[in-house]
Amino acid sequence: MKKIKFLLAAAALFAATGLSAQTVSEVNTKYNEAAALIQAKDFGAAIPVLEQTIEMGLNAGADASATVQQAQKLLPTCYFQYGLSLCMQNRFDEALTVLDSAVQYAELFQDVKVLGNSRKLISQTYTVMGADAFNNQQWDKAIEIFSKGYEANPTDTDLALYLAESYAASGDYENGMKIYRDIVELESRHSRYKEPADAAREKIVYYQTIRASEAVEAGNIEEAYTVLGDILSVDPDNAAASLMRIQVATNNKDWARVIEWGDAAAEAQTNAADRSDIYYMLGAAYQNSENKDAAVATYRKVTEGDNVANAKAQIEILTKA
Repeated sequence: MKKIKFLLAAAALFAATGLSAQTVSEVNTKYNEAAALIQAKDFGAAIPVLEQTIEMGLNAGADASATVQQAQKLLPTCYFQYGLSLCMQNRFDEALTVLDSAVQYAELFQDVKVLGNSRKLISQTYTVMGADAFNNQQWDKAIEIFSKGYEANPTDTDLALYLAESYAASGDYENGMKIYRDIVELESRHSRYKEPADAAREKIVYYQTIRASEAVEAGNIEEAYTVLGDILSVDPDNAAASLMRIQVATNNKDWARVIEWGDAAAEAQTNAADRSDIYYMLGAAYQNSENKDAAVATYRKVTEGDNVANAKAQIEILTKA
């Protein structure tokens, strides 16, 4: 940013210090020098010459404005191309500094194409830089690196998935789930994000299932309900999460919630035995809530699995009472 501010203030600076103004011819000569370097693809050398052209042009006045505008148009591209060449030489730290300048100048001079390309290359560079840490499960280091790329370009779904995985694998489920959900949300913007959004949904289910199990083991039942509900918010038909939520509620004699969730959980099952198990638990919830008719009707739906005999026994007890 200091360079940008300097360039914008150059005309005022020359006026204040009384330096002699450059002629339009001198400005054009300097611009042509930069153009020759660009033609030779020596973008690193062209950058300071373009900056000098802009400084000289601002000092020269309105007659040099066309040349200044041309130099301003080329400057973001040169920074991007120079950053790209540094990346290809594996000089990533230097490349990132140059690409940051490309972003700043692209924003200043409203070059949307260079701005998008620069942000994309920045995030790809951070992905490469964080690969070793990720592959070696050095999650803190991976998070540190990937976070910088994600900040620069949150629509780079490859990097975003790596960052979310690093958070979740480290045990930081909150940040991991936030990024996964952001990836899912991208699908509403454009269909090209469907594949990464599907991958994010699978990861949400995987890690939230682990988190729910940990919560149950720790006796944090409300947290388990919340986490399982999060799974069902992104995958409403998830059979495993539906079954687990009913099991947790039954084990804790939370009959109201078993009744609230039971029918939908049963409908989500693809296995007849699991569906019958849920109906058995739902029947028990009605029975313990003193709703005999609903209990009997629900027990009658238990037609598969290990609870068929138990369901029949409960029906016999209830109908004789």
